[in-house]
Amino acid sequence: MGQLDIRLLGPFEIRCDGQVLHVPGRKVRALLAMLALSCGRTVSFTALGEALWPDDPPQRLRGSLQTYVGRLRRVLGDDVIGTEPTGYRLDVPPESVDVLRFHALLDAGEPQQALALWRGEPFGGALSSWFDQQETPALVERYLTAREQVPDIPALQRLTAQYPLRETLWLTFLTALRDAGRQAEALNHYESVRRHLAEQLGTDPCPALQSLHRSLLTDAVPTGTQTAALTRFFGRDGEIGRVGRLLTGARLVTVAGPPGAGKTRLVREFVGRVAAPVVMVELAAVESVARAVDEALGVRSDRELLLVLDNCEHVAAEVAAYVGQLLKDCPTLRVLATSRVPLGAPGEHVYRLPPLAHRAAVELFTDRARLVNADITFDDTVHQICRQLDGLPLAIELAAAWSRVLSGQQVLDRLAPLLHEPHGRQTTMRAALDSSYRLLQPPAQRLFGHLAVFAGGFDLDALEAVAEHGDLLTALAVLVDHSLVLTESLADGRMRFRLLEPVRQYAVTVFEDDTAVRERHARHYLTVVLRDDIRLRGPDRAAAVVDLQREEANVLAAFAWARTQPTDLALRLSTALGYYSEHRGQVNEARQRIEQVLDQAPTEPKVLAAAHARLGRLAWRQRDYPAARDAYDHSLAIRRELGDEDGTARSLRDLALVTASSGDTHRAAELCEQSIAMFTRAGDERGRGWALTVLGLTLFENDRWAEGEAHYRAALAISLAGGGAAMNVTARLGIAFSAAVAGDVDAHRRQIVAVVDQISAAGGLIEDPEWLWASMSLAANEGRTRAALRLAGAATALSRQGGRMSGTMTRFCDATVERLRRQTGGRRAARLMSEGRKLTQSELIADALAPPTVDDRPLSRRELEVATLAGQGLGNDDIARRLRISRRTVETHLDHVRQKLDLNSRYEVVTWALTRSG
Repeated sequence: MGQLDIRLLGPFEIRCDGQVLHVPGRKVRALLAMLALSCGRTVSFTALGEALWPDDPPQRLRGSLQTYVGRLRRVLGDDVIGTEPTGYRLDVPPESVDVLRFHALLDAGEPQQALALWRGEPFGGALSSWFDQQETPALVERYLTAREQVPDIPALQRLTAQYPLRETLWLTFLTALRDAGRQAEALNHYESVRRHLAEQLGTDPCPALQSLHRSLLTDAVPTGTQTAALTRFFGRDGEIGRVGRLLTGARLVTVAGPPGAGKTRLVREFVGRVAAPVVMVELAAVESVARAVDEALGVRSDRELLLVLDNCEHVAAEVAAYVGQLLKDCPTLRVLATSRVPLGAPGEHVYRLPPLAHRAAVELFTDRARLVNADITFDDTVHQICRQLDGLPLAIELAAAWSRVLSGQQVLDRLAPLLHEPHGRQTTMRAALDSSYRLLQPPAQRLFGHLAVFAGGFDLDALEAVAEHGDLLTALAVLVDHSLVLTESLADGRMRFRLLEPVRQYAVTVFEDDTAVRERHARHYLTVVLRDDIRLRGPDRAAAVVDLQREEANVLAAFAWARTQPTDLALRLSTALGYYSEHRGQVNEARQRIEQVLDQAPTEPKVLAAAHARLGRLAWRQRDYPAARDAYDHSLAIRRELGDEDGTARSLRDLALVTASSGDTHRAAELCEQSIAMFTRAGDERGRGWALTVLGLTLFENDRWAEGEAHYRAALAISLAGGGAAMNVTARLGIAFSAAVAGDVDAHRRQIVAVVDQISAAGGLIEDPEWLWASMSLAANEGRTRAALRLAGAATALSRQGGRMSGTMTRFCDATVERLRRQTGGRRAARLMSEGRKLTQSELIADALAPPTVDDRPLSRRELEVATLAGQGLGNDDIARRLRISRRTVETHLDHVRQKLDLNSRYEVVTWALTRSG
């Protein structure tokens, strides 16, 4: 056996020479954890029994332990676990176990290194109640004590929320805030803990906390000329920290951003947190920069001074000249400026302020709306409003101000005009953007108008294809400098550009609606989507999904415009986008788009055949088999008339698919064989591989699982030889379903692991429910009831968007879910499925491959016996006599059953037991 690394401080994980080992079964993992905590020393049979069976140890304890030790030896090797007359011993060095390293580092006075080992709740919270009661509390206590020695503000903030009554933790947190110059935050947090202690315990903070509070109150307030803000500030901690770091290395920093980005408020908040003397000068309406700054500075003797110059865009050149000289004359001076454009001064460091994060944007809208309407209630429309406003603070505040007379939905419906309507003394987005637009020269103004056709971001290729502008790069650089266009660097080094949505809405108002520009936009994105549609079928599928998701808004905008034109451009766009939409689980919308424009304008027969073929596929995914057959028939007829051999082979394969799903498996097999023969003659291995997957599915529909699996395995071999990632996933899912039916858990898991790797590579963008159903059946067969029901909930929700499976797989999954419902009780099953619908894809991936938890088998063996006997009509006294336990113990077990299964009465327990027994 190689070098073992046993990780218990967080999710349970075992590695050997860096490779993760799968340890099957919760009790096997609990056994390994117990031996690891005492590695090198013998752990008695009795101690192991208490850890593995804390409630109900087996009568033949040694025999049961021997079974689990055998399973563990198959993973770790026979020489790693030693047998003694009184117990078992794990023969690995203590350095192999993170818990033991954690204790050793703390004992050696190295808390920072020890904390680096901590990955979350010890033992993953999923071994047994014995660990929760005997080991976890002491580990958590040592962890918290160590955290109190390391002033890590983000970690301390999380922990004080988790342990709000632990005053020593609060003391470390507030001290760290004070030492970081964040006295105001420390005072706010002190008030929170004081109030919480009073409400929960009826006590005051400890003397050490009270003493710290007094020192915070007497600390000197930073000097400066700024006034106190009258409204709350949200988010931007990272941005404020970034400005501070920049000012330590540069003497002139300019915070640049579009109108309404919150540059002034950010700088004012930053100034409130610095200890150096500050002088702030507003330049929006000055006649002379030099006079305004000189008057503000007066005669200052401060050795170090921060000069803040606000709203410099109208006098940028004058500010650059004056500040350049000032910095030469005053070597200890630092200057922080806000401007929509860089100043262009020597040594200037430009920091472009990003949009507000979504959570902070929602908090800002909520706060400002309640200022004008204290009784307002909020729902998901607030999130929609903030997403549409792209995190632009001024736009958010303007929209929130209308909550005085409009509901959230009404604000959302009227969002664009409301931003340009005057409200009280607030400026409008229109006024703010007008001033920036007027600063542009005509070439930049014209390019800015053309950018209105883009939805979301765009790259240089798109801009060159659409704008047809003379000196394009120069005009683009001007727009970037004026903060009207934002830049983004992709991981592959490419640069993308975008307009914040309120800025784009303004661009629409200055754009002379040029049909030629819009057509160039639509044709460019047709080229993009056709290119990536090909990539979706090859080995580069994950990257293609990511790229298409980045361009999806532009493709849909192009489709919306093309629908109004008397050409087949809209049909080409909707057909090309269909396969991507299927990947994203958006089958209903994709079918609707094609149907809307199928007969809109004359088109080439080849384009029409492709549109019918895509429409048939989407209808098949919806299990609308008559419509799918009709579309496939149309496609086949056109291709045969054209003499298109490749297209005919694909249409025969498509018809086989819908024929098998409709129940005529004999005819479907014939069609598949014809398709396979044509692909073979043409030397098209990829086409043959896809036809093999259809033949495999046809056999599945006829309950010939082993034969069907053989064809899926042949397709898998073709995919590995270059057939493409999509075929690879389809083949593996077919093999996985066959393994699920056969109960071959190991084979099932191997396929799901490979599928999940590919799903993860696409950045969570592949949302087809088929992999979720396959993962659900794996979890069910492994006894992971909780995960299985959550996965089923997510798959059901995605299926409602049109991404349904074939009949035989659907029936198998429906039966599995019904079995899980009977096992866990309808109410608990419904709750878990509801949880699944809210999970992110990363959380679903974790559920797909997670080890079992204590929640997966909610009833102990004794509780299950009591519930079963109650279902047979026995009273508590009869159950007590039958099981040789007390009546009170029976009542306790029934209470536990009701709590664990969300049941309200004995009658519901009886009903559940009868349903479970069939």
